[in-house]
Amino acid sequence: MSIIAIVLVVFSALLHAGWNVLGKSGSGSGYSFALVASLTPFILLSPYLVWCLSVIGITNITADFLWLLVFSCIGQAIYLVSVIKAYDHGDVGMMYPIVRALPVLMVGIGTLIVGQALSGNAWLGFSILTIGCLLVPLTTLRELKLSAYANIGVLWAVIAAMGTTLYSILDKEALNWLVLETSGLSSQQIAIFYLGMQFLGTSSVLLCWLILTNNKSEIVNAKRHWKGSSIAGIMMGLTYGIVLYSMTLVENVSYIVALRQVSIVFGLALGITVLNERWFLVRGLGVSLVVTGLVVALV
Repeated sequence: MSIIAIVLVVFSALLHAGWNVLGKSGSGSGYSFALVASLTPFILLSPYLVWCLSVIGITNITADFLWLLVFSCIGQAIYLVSVIKAYDHGDVGMMYPIVRALPVLMVGIGTLIVGQALSGNAWLGFSILTIGCLLVPLTTLRELKLSAYANIGVLWAVIAAMGTTLYSILDKEALNWLVLETSGLSSQQIAIFYLGMQFLGTSSVLLCWLILTNNKSEIVNAKRHWKGSSIAGIMMGLTYGIVLYSMTLVENVSYIVALRQVSIVFGLALGITVLNERWFLVRGLGVSLVVTGLVVALV
């Protein structure tokens, strides 16, 4: 990975941890938070999307791209709702590392399926990083057993990780399609265009689901708690916009997903300082393994 990509992803990780803390501290539910947080960036980017479509040409957007976008948005919607549901049942310091850890190996396996190879160092680093992430939620090493993770919060965290895996792989493929099959936009412009399209799709998926399930109370709830969710949405847009651009600078998206795990360090620090969550020595060990895993994978 280039130095530029590394710096961008680390900065995005700080923003990512920040909006997760906002999501935990907010009073809205998972659905209402996710709806407003995804709708806000789309509204702000809508004039830009119109301009991009005029440059690319709507007729040049084929079904291949649209299917990638649709399933990516479903993955993003699953992630957004599940991560807030996970926080309803546990501390950010406990749930956030699990949400971030599992996609590292999942995406690595997924990229193998689509024909992208990883080095031995990468797999070793990813494994160390994942172990570190799974240690961070514990209060003592004696809790390192399956029963410590057998709760509803962890289940939601696992579902969120699956959503992350899905959209991470598909987003890279969608960006590749835009770069290869369209003309008139730079890599940076393509990344922002795709970001806006993804938020359009994600908010549409969430809204359709709420309407189909006759869950109008969540829409009302979204109106009540729109301020905090909107701020989180703007931070989320900045975060993933940077990540999408970084994806255009690397061949294998697994390295981006792995480096984003530095957000665990930020998330733990913010959980302690902002949300007054407790610090344990085993969490320090977990953070050390996360950093070690990143160094092994990327050097």
